[in-house]
Amino acid sequence: MVEKLGEESVSEKCLEVRLLGSFEMRCAGKVQAFDKRKACAILAYLLLSEQTRETRGRLSALLWSDRDEEHARASLRQSIRDLRQIEIDTGLDFLLVDKLSVGVDRSVIKADVSEVQRALAERDFAAADRLLSRRGELFCGGVEDCDPVFDNWLRTTSTHWCDGQVQSLSKVLDGPNSTLAERKAIATCILRLDPFHEAAAIEMLRALHREGGYARARVFFERYAADLRSELDISPSRDIVRQLEQFRSARETPDAGAASSTYDNAESFPNFIERPTIVLVTERYKATDAHVQFALVSELSASLSRFRHWTAIQAELDRDVLRSGSIEALRAAAGGNADLAVVITASDDGHGHAFEISCRALASGDLQFATTAPAEPSAWRTVFNEICAQVASRLQLVISTTRLHRIAEQSPNYISAYDSWLDGQRLSILWRNDTEAAAIARYEDAIRLDPRLSCAYSSLAAILNSRWIVLPGYPLDSADLDRAFDLAKQAVMLDPLDHRNQVNLAWSHLLARRWELADFHFRLAHDLNAANPSTLIAYSLASGFIGNHERAVELARRSFELNPLHEPHYYGYLATVCFLAGDLQGCLDAVEKSDGLFPDIRGWSAAANALLGNDATAGADFRMFLRSVTAAWHNGERPTRRAAIDWFRNVFPIRLDADRERLWQGIDRAARLA
Repeated sequence: MVEKLGEESVSEKCLEVRLLGSFEMRCAGKVQAFDKRKACAILAYLLLSEQTRETRGRLSALLWSDRDEEHARASLRQSIRDLRQIEIDTGLDFLLVDKLSVGVDRSVIKADVSEVQRALAERDFAAADRLLSRRGELFCGGVEDCDPVFDNWLRTTSTHWCDGQVQSLSKVLDGPNSTLAERKAIATCILRLDPFHEAAAIEMLRALHREGGYARARVFFERYAADLRSELDISPSRDIVRQLEQFRSARETPDAGAASSTYDNAESFPNFIERPTIVLVTERYKATDAHVQFALVSELSASLSRFRHWTAIQAELDRDVLRSGSIEALRAAAGGNADLAVVITASDDGHGHAFEISCRALASGDLQFATTAPAEPSAWRTVFNEICAQVASRLQLVISTTRLHRIAEQSPNYISAYDSWLDGQRLSILWRNDTEAAAIARYEDAIRLDPRLSCAYSSLAAILNSRWIVLPGYPLDSADLDRAFDLAKQAVMLDPLDHRNQVNLAWSHLLARRWELADFHFRLAHDLNAANPSTLIAYSLASGFIGNHERAVELARRSFELNPLHEPHYYGYLATVCFLAGDLQGCLDAVEKSDGLFPDIRGWSAAANALLGNDATAGADFRMFLRSVTAAWHNGERPTRRAAIDWFRNVFPIRLDADRERLWQGIDRAARLA
């Protein structure tokens, strides 16, 4: 039996740490008074991250992100001394500290999050429920607001922890060996973590019907439905409504034995599908509706990509092929690797709906659900919430309702702001000098109209951060990078669960050579959605720059595996990853498939060929590199040969000296061969 943390005696003296609800430390039943929040944050991080140790550099970046490294490490040393005082007060040596890292001895620490997991493993659902009942809306209450970076990590980690427990409980709920009493206890635990979990809500409905009949079940349903409308702006699913209707029919028709006993059969869902793939299939853009269609698809893709439970990719088909309903065409568009196809077509019904959205299972071709999306972007959020919930239901996956994002209170200018952002997106993807200024202006308009529109901050940060590569020769000390950093931070503060915001903040840190923070936010983005191929390929490139080549290669491999529709920039990133990892032939192969998307791309193949001894090809590639860089040079002038080479040698945020020297050696030799 799992002991209740801090409420029952323990067999050995230990430090009991409460992370669910308000942060608290106890020893021998006595609360340890302690007001050093950052010291508490270190302890919470080590316990929640499930790492035995963490580097001093990462802890410094996590809790003193606004300080230089020297001052941050000095503050970390003081917090370690604060934790030492707890050791003295309790007589427990729980810290593991050396010159490089800080850790904890878990044998003398009992954390309630671990106790919940142990209770679930032992099927002591009553104990788990007691622990979870303290959580409320808090996680480490009183420790938040230590640092924006830590606060981001804490919000993300708490969401992941809750997701993990819900997943574990759901598998038990779906299992064949649970008693009716256990199933109610499991449902109670799930609803503590996710009050709108559909399977748990149905199970609770059945349990209450058994105990108190239709009236009691209806009270629960009405409260559930009201909360669902209030929080997520959607209605209960057809399955929940159908279950309540069966109970009503059983009351009105007592001899309807089949209907009244359906809840006793402990219906189980199909087995879990690991990392299914969803492909968004759209008509090839037409000039008349390209703007709105792009907006709808990109926003729906972003909504689906917020969930790490599946992979979302995009594909296009000709209008006639798409409207033929051919399941073979959908399978071909998905590359043979997808489970569901979400098909988006322009509506011809003339009733005010701009798009028809349907979902089909690619294995069987069966229609899973269909809905419509209006032309007004302000109304899309509800549609996206419903699509995410329906997709999760069809895949039999459990998703946390905290990931179903909606704008709770739209500003009066929200629609105008959103339109400005959409227009900026349209201009941004053209990747031309003449449209960049216009895109920036549109993003600035969006921020001015609605200061809480996180996507506008993030998109503006992205375009400012990309100038170093899109516009060769652009000054690296430009104030643009500082502004991009501020914008990216604001986007993350507004919406930390959007992995795109985390990626853009990570790039800001990387370009400023803040290695630990860059890696931290890329890892957060990865944790938010480890199955998103766009995030993986970006993290791969960053890992290559940081010098973790084994991880870079693995992330690149995984991103290509998840997305069979490889876009040119995937190969552009892969070329850099391969070169830095020492795979020069892999670099050359990737460059040939990149479609010359980036002006620097032939510089990498020139350097690789030079190092491989392919002299003639190295010289030819260098001349191509020089032409493309000259055509894209930031001020419209023709750079000197030396200026182009110096730009290529120094522009990339490469951490390791050996990697930089190999690149310099290759490009310098290629230049001599040209």
